[in-house]
Amino acid sequence: MTTLILGVGVGLFLILSLWVLAALIFVVTLRVERRFGYFAILLASAVTIVLISVPRASENPIPASKVYDRLFIWRVILLILLLASSVLSLVGYIKFGLVEPVRPIRVPSWVYTML
Repeated sequence: MTTLILGVGVGLFLILSLWVLAALIFVVTLRVERRFGYFAILLASAVTIVLISVPRASENPIPASKVYDRLFIWRVILLILLLASSVLSLVGYIKFGLVEPVRPIRVPSWVYTML
């Protein structure tokens, strides 16, 4: 099994993190009117090309044995509880938040006076 970070492999996570950091540096340096942002984009491009061209793992998959999810029942119960609480809170928001009547207030004068 491979190691996953937020559902993606380590290599893709590194490349995404690199590009997010490069974009952040680029945007910040645009705001302070420096030219370092272009260097960050070029450096990120070079590192990405190196990471893509040098694979770390074998391309032939290793036959895996069957893996059983022993938390399936608990995840289904959690999903049902979250769904029920979402529906209940939506009904409560509609009943007590959106349908609540708002009475207009009469404006005595349209002229604003300074005190």
